Amino acid sequence: MSGPTHSRLIEIPQSALWGNRREYKESQPIVRGDLPEQVGDDSIEVPVPLTGIESTDSIRILHVDDNSEITELTKLYLEEENEGFTVVSAANAVEALNLVNERDFDCVVSDYDMPNTDGIELLEIIREKHPNLPFILFTAKGDETVASDAFAADATDYMQKKIGSEQYEVLANRVQNAVDQYRMQQRFWNALSWYQRLVEQNLAGVFITKDGEFIYVNQQLANILETSQSELIGTSSLALASGPDDEAAIEKLLDADHEGESFQVEFTAQRRDGVDIPVEVHGGSITHEGEPGRIGLLWDCSDVE
Repeated sequence: MSGPTHSRLIEIPQSALWGNRREYKESQPIVRGDLPEQVGDDSIEVPVPLTGIESTDSIRILHVDDNSEITELTKLYLEEENEGFTVVSAANAVEALNLVNERDFDCVVSDYDMPNTDGIELLEIIREKHPNLPFILFTAKGDETVASDAFAADATDYMQKKIGSEQYEVLANRVQNAVDQYRMQQRFWNALSWYQRLVEQNLAGVFITKDGEFIYVNQQLANILETSQSELIGTSSLALASGPDDEAAIEKLLDADHEGESFQVEFTAQRRDGVDIPVEVHGGSITHEGEPGRIGLLWDCSDVE
């Protein structure tokens, strides 16, 4: 199996790769959602494929309000504030729920007082199927109780309507921020799922090097090289190389001057039995005891045409 052709750096918990090991210090985050802290589970920067999670400037907003003048003004001002916004209006909760079930939205902006229901009840119903979809309560009812109830129901934000067009600039910023955070979380979980699948299904060899030596390898890497994990730990990563050109490729990939960068390289590795195999490696940076290290994922490309 060959590896992905494109990647970006993203920070994920180490336990996604090998459980709660605590030897590695936390690196600076590249992408991180608003997630619960995991005590003792440090993070590492690793490459993740961009396919299917690339960010976009387009944001689809569902605005719910029974006042048609307000929905028209909100659509007009929001789409003027940000040309990437597309606003769809709904006059009541039933219409809003039908739209949410039929289309994909990046954010819901809802009034509080509406016929037969209110914005918080609408939020609670939406949360049943879309637990993370940004939801902003945008209402003229400036009541601390309403705000408290909204956040208790897991509203993303609460904003009181005011007179004047300036409020729409603020609303546009809050929508943008909420959607950016939501998309970060989605990329995080996609990356986490991707790495867990690679490791749990033994689809890739995983290694960590410090000062050019292996300090962690998974069983699949040992299988690919027809050796054991214990024999690899503490050995130079250059031992993988079949010849001088391959050594040069490995040295470039581990170059300390490229700290913080992702890398991708293809070279010929030599198994323990002396057989040469083409491999592809994708990787990124970690920090261990204040010093740079590398994490890599290695694929055996022998069967790739």
